[in-house]
Amino acid sequence: MRTVLALAVGVVIGVLLWWLGATPLWATVLAVPPAAFAVLVTRLPRATDVVWSAGPQVPGSISTAHASTLASRLEEAAESRAKYDERFRARLRRLGIDADRLPAPDELAERLRRVE
Repeated sequence: MRTVLALAVGVVIGVLLWWLGATPLWATVLAVPPAAFAVLVTRLPRATDVVWSAGPQVPGSISTAHASTLASRLEEAAESRAKYDERFRARLRRLGIDADRLPAPDELAERLRRVE
């Protein structure tokens, strides 16, 4: 719709130039650049549009610290059944995940790959 409006502006400019006394050829030649510019303006994204997405997080952000803490706690829990029960089992149960046993290392690695 905006492109049609831009082309209509070009036609209006051409008709106006012809009405002011230009030959049809010169009216067309002089109306094409403003019409092309108007079409270009309607095709470009708005420079003033607000981008509401957040910028990327820096590598030293809090999420990186949480991920490294979780990785170290998972490693400790893999070595000790008591730490697994103490740190993870109750939280997983609250999430509705059956965590009666510690998963095998291959299965745990696959689950973590799916989470990433």
